[in-house]
Amino acid sequence: MSEEKEYTFVVGIFGSNYEERNLIGQALGAPGTKTDFQIFERYDVNLGYIFTALTPVDYPEKIKPFLQCLRISDVHILVINLESGLSAETGEILVGMDLMNELFGTKALLVISGITTKTEWKLSEMRKKIKNILKTISLKETEILELRNKEDYNNLKKKIIEVGLNHLKTEKKEKFYLKILIDHVFPVKGIGTVILGMVKEGQVNAGQMVEIQGYEGAAKKVIVRSIQRHDRDFKYASKGDRVGLALKGNITPKEISRDNIIVSPGQFTQEKEIKANIYINTFYKPKEGVIKPSDTMQFYGIVELKTSPLLKIWTCMDIRPSSSG
Repeated sequence: MSEEKEYTFVVGIFGSNYEERNLIGQALGAPGTKTDFQIFERYDVNLGYIFTALTPVDYPEKIKPFLQCLRISDVHILVINLESGLSAETGEILVGMDLMNELFGTKALLVISGITTKTEWKLSEMRKKIKNILKTISLKETEILELRNKEDYNNLKKKIIEVGLNHLKTEKKEKFYLKILIDHVFPVKGIGTVILGMVKEGQVNAGQMVEIQGYEGAAKKVIVRSIQRHDRDFKYASKGDRVGLALKGNITPKEISRDNIIVSPGQFTQEKEIKANIYINTFYKPKEGVIKPSDTMQFYGIVELKTSPLLKIWTCMDIRPSSSG
């Protein structure tokens, strides 16, 4: 049983074209679990780091997996095809990446693909357009890379390491409680319920009691029977690791979803009402300049990977442009 610590870069790959995203994912790791998003994972022997990449399979048709991949990952890559050009999806992805950068300090990279002898004449103008867009958001210093050949994919991996290590340096101080975001759950014969997820805070140990939060009722307590990282058994996993946890307790896979999080006992409590100031993103323009309780539009709140409709019971509103505006 190996216990060495290997740092993992968790990368979200976004863009209009799934096949191009898939190629980048395969450059980073071997294809693994595939549901509404595809996961790639590999320990790169030459570079000495682990890459875990995620991309939403059905985007842009479905937005929820896109939002979940954004939250799970720490480095975001936007792929723009030179032939197809900029699109509505480009703007939507940039808004999401901008928000994650402001909230969690995530890092971003832009990649231009589809560069051929027939399209190369567009490259200079495309770079200019992208830079002008980036000036309006928090991602002003984002680097723009070009994908032409195998060596460019290797350079992309090195750049991911560079910005990923920068994210690690600028991250807020690590919290002492455990928090794991769950992305998949399934039964394993002879073992029981197994979850796959990302350790976002703290450390989890084999034999430890944890709580599964996110239910209307009380949290469910279970024991972590065993831990796997990269298909190997470990006694522990810590912040930044993607894990498989075998759970021991009175719980089935049907009772767990991405709405749940695994946490240290006693650290989280449920609240029926949340009071918060509302900030309007600089790109969102309400019809009358303000959002009112009488508006017919349905709004949603996102907490970790869970999305819930918001009740429009507002007694006070503090509406301002976002800090990037």
